[in-house]
Amino acid sequence: MASAIVPVASAKSFSDVPANNEFEPFIDALSDTGIINGYPDGTFKPGAKLTRGQVVKMLGRWVESNGAEVPADWNSVQRFNDVPVNAADQELVKYAALVKDAGVFSGSNGKLMAGNNITRQQMAKVLNGAFTAVNGTSLVDLADDIDNKLVTDLASAQQEFEGYIQALVDLGISTVSVFRPSENVTRAQFAKFLYNTINLDASVSASVKAINNTTVEVTSVKLDKTNVTL
Repeated sequence: MASAIVPVASAKSFSDVPANNEFEPFIDALSDTGIINGYPDGTFKPGAKLTRGQVVKMLGRWVESNGAEVPADWNSVQRFNDVPVNAADQELVKYAALVKDAGVFSGSNGKLMAGNNITRQQMAKVLNGAFTAVNGTSLVDLADDIDNKLVTDLASAQQEFEGYIQALVDLGISTVSVFRPSENVTRAQFAKFLYNTINLDASVSASVKAINNTTVEVTSVKLDKTNVTL
């Protein structure tokens, strides 16, 4: 499992994220590790809607920090039709190649659509993909033996995302019964979601044993409670 990230007193606090902000410890913890960044003016813009391109960079940095190698041909072989290798944002090009090859982002009809906002149901899928790339097993698999918690609006999600949403709720990565699948994610909310995902091995006490090369069994689970609403 990946190493946990623990909130600490940070020198990278942002001018628009005061200490009494409920998301501040998680924003600062991820900032300290270099997984998320703010803006040149010293702000984080916690209430701003998150774009798909921003998620690609954050998840790419996390996956890379846990041993995944950026493909050697990232700047010569195009992965998405709308992300040319000579694009001005070379960090996006690099991490787009990494997350595509690692199975984190599949895109839509060959496009990444980096400037589009990401929805909560789409976020659930890519968090599952990133966790799988880092840990070798998926959130869906870890949640398989846990009794499903109530998600009152699960039926409003597109069917392909239902399992990912249920896993986030069952594992305590999300703590609400109304998930709002089609709503956009804010930058602050995503920091908490990502922090919870990265620290899942700290918040879920599990005995995992390999049954064979493709199956794992979770024999015991203890969920950590949180008062932060996502």
